[in-house]
Amino acid sequence: MKKIAFAAAIFLCLWQIPFAAANDRMDYLAIENRIQDQWVEYAYRYPQITRGESRITEQRLNSFLREYSQSTALNARLQAKKEDRHIEGETSFTVTRNDRTFFSLVFSSRFDGQERKKGFVFLPQDGVQLRLEDLFATPDFSSILLEASCDWREEKGISNALSTLQDFYLTDDTLVLLFPSADKKETLSFEIPLESLSDALSQPLLNSAS
Repeated sequence: MKKIAFAAAIFLCLWQIPFAAANDRMDYLAIENRIQDQWVEYAYRYPQITRGESRITEQRLNSFLREYSQSTALNARLQAKKEDRHIEGETSFTVTRNDRTFFSLVFSSRFDGQERKKGFVFLPQDGVQLRLEDLFATPDFSSILLEASCDWREEKGISNALSTLQDFYLTDDTLVLLFPSADKKETLSFEIPLESLSDALSQPLLNSAS
């Protein structure tokens, strides 16, 4: 009964906005779902690809994006239940790049006085998610990025001892690195023009930035 009651708390809102793209881009709908029960009232939104390079690409991306967006709501619910209180929040998204080379977006989650972001970059041809090293032709990319953001991170009080650099997204002309703030309550963005990284970028990204 509990599973049935919880499933009933998750429903689809009639909020589907179509985004028609040019021939070299993917089309998508903006979908909104909601979880509402004694613990949370949480709206989560994600893009649903309606036209991609292939059916496999559409299915792979749609499954991942839907599940990631839903997980932000479920995590908020889990936190509320553990702390025995009610939480309201939402997750929204912005597609930041959509062309024949890359499909990139950033999710923004707001709840409990916090605002966090998570970036993703995918290959439109097959829906494979890229890691940061896939964008660079040199294995020394992390030191290049840390050096570029050094003064800014020092100003924001962000640790210099970063184990990984894997939270990022792309726009048409920038690489955006995402860092948790010193108090962990928000995500801060640092933009690096792709032109300034031209000596280190992989050829596909270099070609698309020129």
